[in-house]
Amino acid sequence: MLHHSLLLAALAASASGFFSKPSYTRGTLGDGWNCSLQLAFKPTCGKFSSATYVNANSGIDLRKIKTAVVPFGDSWTAMNDSTGAYPPPPPVFLGTYSMAGGRASNGPTWTEYIANDTSSEVHPYAVGGAVTDLTLWPTAISRKININSFTNQTKIFLSQNNTWDPSTTLYTIFFGINDYTYSKTDGFDILLQAAEVIRNQTELLVAAGAKNILTAGLYHNQTGSGPYKQALYDNLKSLRKQHPKINIAFADFFPLWNAINRQVPTAPESSITR
Repeated sequence: MLHHSLLLAALAASASGFFSKPSYTRGTLGDGWNCSLQLAFKPTCGKFSSATYVNANSGIDLRKIKTAVVPFGDSWTAMNDSTGAYPPPPPVFLGTYSMAGGRASNGPTWTEYIANDTSSEVHPYAVGGAVTDLTLWPTAISRKININSFTNQTKIFLSQNNTWDPSTTLYTIFFGINDYTYSKTDGFDILLQAAEVIRNQTELLVAAGAKNILTAGLYHNQTGSGPYKQALYDNLKSLRKQHPKINIAFADFFPLWNAINRQVPTAPESSITR
């Protein structure tokens, strides 16, 4: 099941060994990293017929994904290259630098594990610190620094006219962490606009040929995050209704995060990215 594989990927704990040289080979992460993972939480998979957001998969079969995994998102997904190029920088440590190949993790990110499991290439567009749309957040704009967004990432992707086989390519979309941070100052209600941005940008991906789309929800259930995840879920369902030939999945990271925190309450970083 997709969500099971997603959680296996996300639970990539500290590796038993590290790459000894900067190489990156399709489908061989297991050569340098411990991919024999155990779930901290057994996911409950529901159906999109549920009115309330649940973990659900409608049509995505990871056994058929063999061409590419195309991630959009923030630092939880970023691989230190947001151009869509393959391969991304290898997840290796250089000197005392703690971020593996520039990642916000001490190893491959969750989408790299999915790519590894499916022997697919990974073509990353994610950028650390990204929001859905910078124009939504006055607080972010006031910082006067370069903040990336889903709208920026989509523009880069669309400008490349990629020709990956839609039926064997998986698109992953995970935004909201930084949007949520700014919403605490600018207003939680703006998160619903952020969810609408995700829908609109996803529609552009569909128009460009995307057929298999995984959208992930926030890792917490704090004030405002529930309505945001509900909007993501509802928008994904409506997109499928409008484009019945696409395959969709929704994954809520909160149960996984909660289970990890119960087991490792003093973890200094997200075990989802470790």
